[in-house]
Amino acid sequence: MNTNNILLIAGLAVALAACKKDKETPAPTAPVATTAAVKLSYTFVHGATPFDPAVPFTDADGRSVRITKLKFYAHDIHLVNDEHTTVAEFHDSIVLVNALNASNEFSLGTMAPGHVHEAEMAFGLDSASTYGYPDQVTAPVPLDDADMTWMWSTDAGRIFIKLEGFVDANGNNEQDAGEGFQYHAIGASLAPVPASFHFHRNAVAGSTFTIGLQVDVAELVGGLGLDGMFHNDGDQVHLLLDNLVRATSSH
Repeated sequence: MNTNNILLIAGLAVALAACKKDKETPAPTAPVATTAAVKLSYTFVHGATPFDPAVPFTDADGRSVRITKLKFYAHDIHLVNDEHTTVAEFHDSIVLVNALNASNEFSLGTMAPGHVHEAEMAFGLDSASTYGYPDQVTAPVPLDDADMTWMWSTDAGRIFIKLEGFVDANGNNEQDAGEGFQYHAIGASLAPVPASFHFHRNAVAGSTFTIGLQVDVAELVGGLGLDGMFHNDGDQVHLLLDNLVRATSSH
């Protein structure tokens, strides 16, 4: 056999070996997504303007108001379809929303693809979360926030919503004597306030379904006295919680 034939046979053997090797190691295929991620996202506005905590805004009663603290709990989050059948539930998820944070986005989990007609939740906390975990160090996030307990103790329960600020009567953007207000919603007669928000959108496998909510702070403080300290569970505190539901909308 001449040299050319030997080289040809050797070349064919190498090519066949390479083809066999390619067949034995096919390229991996990407897994097919079967669920959608679910997130909750909060934004804050006054009317059509983004909320800026450093700037006073005009509330529904025509007052110049500046909010210096606005934090609240929400829990028992679930999604329902047009037949009001639950299609996703995150009953154990608790979020602490802080209007002064640059972002309020929370990952809740995943759901099967499907139609979402409404998101339902409750503002505040259930009894176990309100009075449980007396040791702040061992309380799970976000119940470990000492700022949301009464005198940094859970004996009286955790605060549902905390609102602080002042009515800027003279327009100097500073809190002067007699202008400040505090609302700390806490007390035995408080119960979580249920709310539902319309979406009418589909959750698609491989994508993220975001429960986008916004709070109009002007509507939130409308009708409130904003003229002193309102702690525990009095009428003004109950009104604040009701206002929170009315001031919140889907987007």
